[in-house]
Order: sequence, then C-alpha cells, then structure tokens
Amino acid sequence: MLKKLWSSYHQWYIEYSGFSKGIKQDDLSYFRDKLFISILILILPIGLISYIPSAIIGIILGKWFVFYVDTIAFFLICFLFFNNKMSLSLKKMIFSANLFLLSFALLLYVGLESSNGLLLFMLCVLVTLYSGKKAGIKTVVYSGFAYLLIAISFYFKIVDLTVFKDEVFEVIGIVFINNILFILMTVLSVSFLVDRLHNALLKENQLQEVLIEKHKNVLIAKERAEQSDQLKSAFLANISHEVRTPMYGILGSAELLKDYEADNDKDFKEFVSIIEQNGSKLLDVISGILNISEIETGVMRINVSKFNINDTITTVYEQFLPEAELKEVQFSIVNKISDAHKIIQSDQAKIAIILKKLIENAIKFTSKGDKIILNAAFDDLRCHFSIEDTGIGVPEDKIDTIFNPFYQVDITNKNALHGSGIGLSIAKAYVKLLGGNLTLESNEGEGSTFMFSIVSDLENNYKKK
Repeated sequence: MLKKLWSSYHQWYIEYSGFSKGIKQDDLSYFRDKLFISILILILPIGLISYIPSAIIGIILGKWFVFYVDTIAFFLICFLFFNNKMSLSLKKMIFSANLFLLSFALLLYVGLESSNGLLLFMLCVLVTLYSGKKAGIKTVVYSGFAYLLIAISFYFKIVDLTVFKDEVFEVIGIVFINNILFILMTVLSVSFLVDRLHNALLKENQLQEVLIEKHKNVLIAKERAEQSDQLKSAFLANISHEVRTPMYGILGSAELLKDYEADNDKDFKEFVSIIEQNGSKLLDVISGILNISEIETGVMRINVSKFNINDTITTVYEQFLPEAELKEVQFSIVNKISDAHKIIQSDQAKIAIILKKLIENAIKFTSKGDKIILNAAFDDLRCHFSIEDTGIGVPEDKIDTIFNPFYQVDITNKNALHGSGIGLSIAKAYVKLLGGNLTLESNEGEGSTFMFSIVSDLENNYKKK
C-alpha cells in the first residue's frame, strides 16, 4: 500500500514539475537534475516530519530563533517544491543557500555542539552530486570563508558571540579547519567517483552504439543470405525439374532400345545398359536435389495414409538384399513390430525413402565381411528404427555435420565419392516431417548406427498440436 502511494506521489511530482518534458541534455546533466528532483521529493515529507516537533518544542521552550529559522527553511523548501515555473538551476542555488544559512545559523545559536558540521558536510556532498565538482568546491570555499569570519570576529571581539564564550580560540580554529578539510576531501572523492562513473557510462554508450550498428549489419547480412538461399533453392527446384523431364525421355528411349533385335551386337546391348544405369543414377541425383529444394523452401508436403509398415520394411529389405550379397556384406533384418501394431497412419513413400537412403549409405561404406542389421520395433505409439553397420564409421568431429546437404565425410575415400551428399540430409528432413529425429552413433573404424522413430498416427498427432 505504502509502496503504491509513494510511486503515485513520485510519478505525480515528475509530471507536475515538468521534468519529463524537459529539453534533451547530456547523460550526466540529466542524472544530476533527476537527483535534485528526487531530493525535493524526499525532503518535503521528511522536512515536514522534522519541522512539526521542532517547531512545537521551540514554542514551548521559548526558543523563538530556532522556530523562526526552521520555519523559514521549511517554507522555502515548500516554495521550491511547488514552484514549477522556476528553472532547476535557480532552484539548486536557492536550495543550497537555504541549507548553508541554516547550517551557520545553528552554529551561531548553539555553538560547536550543533549539527552544523554534519549539515554542512551533507550540503557540500549534495551540491557536488547535483551541480558538479566546481560547485562543490565553491561551497567548501564559501564555508571556509564563513568559518574564517566567525573565527576573526571571535578573536578580535568584533561581534559579541556569547555562544563561544566558554570556548578557546585554538579549539574553535581546529574544529573549523578539520571540518573544512574533511568536507573538501569528501567532495574531491565524490567528484572523482562521479567522473569515473560518467566515463564508464560514456564507454558503455559507445559500446552499445557499436553493438547496435553491428547488430544491424548482421541482420542485413542474414537477410541477404536468406534471400540468396531462397534464390538458390528456387533455382535448384526449377533446374531439377527442367533436367528431369528430358531424362525421362532418355530412359524411355533406352527401354525401347532394349527390345531392339540385335542379338549378335553385344556392344549395342552393353551401351544401352550403360545409358539406362547412369540415366537412373542421374535421375536419382536430380530427384534428390529437387527434394532438398522443396524442403528448404518449405513446399514439401506429407501424404498421410494407412498402410502395413511391416510390408514396407520387407519390400525395402528385399530390394537391397541382392546388392549387399553382391558385396558379400551380411544384411539381416530384426523386426519386432507385432501384427497388432503393423497398421500405421503416416507417409509410406517417405518412410520407404528414409530406409532406402540409410541402407544405401550403410552398403556404400561397408565391404566384404561386414554386417548390416535393420531393426524395427513399436513402443509408446511410435515406430522405432535403427540401421547398424560394421563399416568404416564416422569421425567424431564430423558427426554433427554429416547431415548437411552436399556434405561428404571424407572426400579422399574412394567410397565417399559415389554419391551427391544429399541422401542423409533428405532422410533427416523426412524424419522430422514425420514427427521424429534422426541421430547417429558412430566410432571410426568400428561402424555406425542411425536411429530414428516416427509417430504411428501422424494425422491425429498434428491435430493435437
């Protein structure tokens, strides 16, 4: 409750004084003015709490000098507080003079036992904070001059200072000199601290400006890179489409040439076979590039249907078994998906492509005597797959980058040259589309294990999201 009232009071005075609508200043001047405003906001309620009991006691005890001095000082503060037409610089001067006169009035009325030294110390520190080092030192000089006048008047008895009648001149001189030296040391220390803070603030602002400029440059570079990447993807999509169309004509013609009666022309059949095989490989590369382009441009679509996942796994396995046997690689399957869970709802074509890409990769990097195992299982409404091999493996520092498009782990390896470097990136992207994540565990020289899982009910999974 009190916090809310104080916040409302603070906000009201900021608006009433017009400080928030002031002209733009440098940072240090702004904070000095804000500090002075904060002092006014604090000193009014504190001054009121202090004035009421002191005024009552002054009247009761007949200390009319104290009553008049406190009253003048308090009402002068009220005048400064409520006058929103006066400039802040003039308010600072009047406020400082008010405390200065109040300090020496207490000294002349009460003597060395008064709080003159403490009040003067507070005044010089505040002046240094809200007006600067020069103003603080001037206040110390004025205080020293006032002390000097009082000391001379006491020594030569120019003015009857009965309050000091029991004091020794040397004691008065020592007290005055100590007060001035202590206040001067504090003012210099505070001004030094303010200067350091100001320099630090300026450096921070400069760094912020540099960081803002660098951030803008980074955003511009990022935007240009994204535009370039989009253009690249669009170009790849268009060129892949344009190249793939005539490739179908070439492969179709090769198929027709196979039926041409040239039984005695072995070279003819061999050349047709070469056209067909390399044309198919080229078509696969073009299709892969097109798929990457569709993934990067966000136009790749999912075709959800119900199908038997075990049939898909078996079909893919049987498709690559002859190739593995040709390389004398032992290729086996461990399928633990039961009949109760074999019907799933997902994109059958993409699952088949994922398995094909991973098995192709395993066969590519294995050799005679190695093993490949295709594992499948069902758990927690997801189908889990892993393709293990005992091939050459992947270096630890390449595991994070192996799924990047057009990336090959080791271009010095002959086996690594047989591919475009996009198979794994397509597999990873497809797995993500199907609600999973493709990961790799590998030890160089020992083999690799690719693992992924997909949701068994893709359509309902997206509805829940």
